[in-house]
Amino acid sequence: MTTPPFDDNPFRSPGYPQPAPLPPVPGQQPIPHWFTPKVRITLVACVVAALGLGALGAMGISWISRSGPPSSGDCLYLSREGGGKLAYHRVGCGEATATYQVENTYRGAIACASGDYVRFRLSSGQTLCLALNVSTGDCLRDVDDEATIAKVSCADPKATERVEVLTKSADVRDCENADDVLVYYGPPFRVVCLAPPGENI
Repeated sequence: MTTPPFDDNPFRSPGYPQPAPLPPVPGQQPIPHWFTPKVRITLVACVVAALGLGALGAMGISWISRSGPPSSGDCLYLSREGGGKLAYHRVGCGEATATYQVENTYRGAIACASGDYVRFRLSSGQTLCLALNVSTGDCLRDVDDEATIAKVSCADPKATERVEVLTKSADVRDCENADDVLVYYGPPFRVVCLAPPGENI
């Protein structure tokens, strides 16, 4: 008499054979037993956290670079603080308050290139060479005061000068009827004509 093989599964019902596992659906890979919903949620959370930290890091780097001293191409306006000392405030070049653009920077008290630049010395020892950030058709008030000069509507009674920018001529005589002429060597080279707002320039 043959002895049946020993079955060590205590939960097997006697006399009922176990069903064979279902074959995988064609084209679909079986999911590993460890890839449970809990594991999937944890992986998604890690990916989202990593992307968030990366975005914060990029913003931090951008903030740090923008918080440093102004560099060539940056725009700003000046104000007069206590004791008459001038202070700069960096703004976007398209903002109405952006009256100056940094054209060049120098280490130390080196003079700006010949031209009508406003020199601004930083506490770090750096010198900024500022040019008016204007376009043809702009109108200005308080042109003689670096701290209060501003762009205004040409219909504003406080407007004292209307701007024309010449880029193809180095002859200041081309600024007809101008009260003042400013030359900036850039790049790009340009002549800024300042005439009364009522004049057709």
